Amino acid sequence: MWQELKTRPDVAVVDHFTAGGGGGFGFGESIDLKGIDPDDQTFDPVMITVRNAVTGATADFQVIGVIDFGASASFFGIYIPDATFQTVFGEPMLTRHLVGLEDPGESKAAAREIEATLLSSGVQAKSIKAQIEDGQRLTRNFFLLMQAFAGLGLFVGIAAVGVVAFRTVVERRQQIGMLRAIGYKRSTVALSFLLEASFVTLLGIVAGVGLAIWLSYFLVTSDEFPSGVSYTIPWFRIAVISGFAFGASLLMTYIPARQAASVPIAEALRYE
Repeated sequence: MWQELKTRPDVAVVDHFTAGGGGGFGFGESIDLKGIDPDDQTFDPVMITVRNAVTGATADFQVIGVIDFGASASFFGIYIPDATFQTVFGEPMLTRHLVGLEDPGESKAAAREIEATLLSSGVQAKSIKAQIEDGQRLTRNFFLLMQAFAGLGLFVGIAAVGVVAFRTVVERRQQIGMLRAIGYKRSTVALSFLLEASFVTLLGIVAGVGLAIWLSYFLVTSDEFPSGVSYTIPWFRIAVISGFAFGASLLMTYIPARQAASVPIAEALRYE
């Protein structure tokens, strides 16, 4: 595709947003190109006309490719051969050159080196990788903030399990006394409280994970979400967080369970 754009004067390449009817998103006026589904692997030839609004000069181009969704945020708009561009719009006031590196991690250093070497010519070099990271920083920080709020809710829920366990011990002193009087061991009484807390905790974890997966799936696969994005579930991260929540809940229940097992039989039966 890029070789054709380099050698032929009558071809053009568009970005994913332009082909999807949302071209120019966040970068000025919208470009709505009909006849191409950006999710298809191939498409029928589509002709577009580029017009200079000042001189009225026009040129026809055949669209031969669509830039992937992930790269469209950096390579947006319509790309046409430089020679044809000058025929329609005249000599440009600036030119842009894209340099590919074998190691993308060295993009910042390479940009600084290019600027230092061509400083007298007024060349400005920027790392596309760094620009993408800067553009995603706001979104990334927003999600980190939401994760922090979710984590705060998780700790509050774990503490609530411990509070409920302490309250359960107080409210069931007579039942504990009866169990101890008919022969239940202290370890059995403590185990019953741990099993009860485990059931409640597992029920909450399963319900929370299930609802989160269900909601996220319908969100990502909805028409409002950009197409071309695959839906994946971070099972390892979910397992780690779920395991932490389950272990912390059992830890919060351990002290009330030992307290319940240590209740004297006579005192429990006299409790009103």
